[in-house]
Amino acid sequence: MPLHPRIPALAAPLLLAALFPVLLHTSSRSRLPAPRSPLHAPSPRLTPTDTLRIVHVGDINFARGLARDVILPGRGAEVFAGVRDALRTADLAIGNLESVLVDRGTYADPPGTRVFAGPKQGAALLGDAGFAAVATANNHAWDFRQAGLLESLAHLDSAGVAHAGTGPTPDDAWRPALLRARGWTVALFSLTAIFNDPSMSVVGRPAECCVAWADTARFRRAARWARDSLGADLVLVSLHHGFEYKPVPPPRDVALARGLVRAGADAVIGHHPHVPQGVEWVDGKPIVYSLGNFVFLQNSPWTRTGLWAELTFVPGAPPRLVLRPVAAGNAPGFQTGVDSLETMAHVEEISERIRALPDARAGRNVTHPRPRLRPRAP
Repeated sequence: MPLHPRIPALAAPLLLAALFPVLLHTSSRSRLPAPRSPLHAPSPRLTPTDTLRIVHVGDINFARGLARDVILPGRGAEVFAGVRDALRTADLAIGNLESVLVDRGTYADPPGTRVFAGPKQGAALLGDAGFAAVATANNHAWDFRQAGLLESLAHLDSAGVAHAGTGPTPDDAWRPALLRARGWTVALFSLTAIFNDPSMSVVGRPAECCVAWADTARFRRAARWARDSLGADLVLVSLHHGFEYKPVPPPRDVALARGLVRAGADAVIGHHPHVPQGVEWVDGKPIVYSLGNFVFLQNSPWTRTGLWAELTFVPGAPPRLVLRPVAAGNAPGFQTGVDSLETMAHVEEISERIRALPDARAGRNVTHPRPRLRPRAP
């Protein structure tokens, strides 16, 4: 990628992420925590007193060449080798699972296929890497229909990795993953506003049974329920939306993300474009429009670059966000030096363009109940 002729005035956390990435590894604990499992029942509401660090990463696809050349031959430990320690030192690590996980023996999808099925071993790799949860509502959730979707969730359950966004019924798909760490209860919702169907929607399609479609009106009710009935201190949304390979999200998807914040989200973390996009703050809440790829090997511009988003929550204080550039691919790692600075400059430039987009009136609900005409997403 060509270097930018100038580096914009970046926010201090972004510069720290680019110049001093070792700071993100600092931990006061003497050993790495075990992977976390979801809560199965609400607990008495207690006010958190500790600091909570949540890491979000982008698209994870265990299919295609990664399955054939790395996971099925028994070399799966290589996938997260460069980031495992950093993932495990987070209080919660969350990613977007872009491929269902099914047992197909030794068969791997050929290159260029438009349906993704990673081997079932991917669930154990996520658990070993320290992922507390994955988002599963995306345009590939239905690639192997209901049977593949449900089998994938069963493998995640067996590995102790929580999930949100899909399930055997619409209510199950809309049920958040409840995660507990450092005295906090976190409700993670996974929603998609893009789908691989000629209508580009799950509405009125068989997948409507099992995939949570982005709807701010329903989310407002769900977020209130998560706080009042499940005892959630934080409500996070993992959002699959936007156009692939485009640096700036379309205004309609910007309105959707802003609408989710105003409907009750403490943060909205986006993915689907496969390239990093910008950041903005709405009512003091962060929106990261696209983290880009994480474990996903593509060759289009900027698809080899992703973002590691670290949210820090301190009781009684505004949330903090630090972005760290990632070298995406079959074995992701962290960018450093000039590459890192270039990525941060790119993200800040896009962020300025997003912030300049007109805003919807506060409190407006933005839903996608009708199919949207979009080109089919691979």
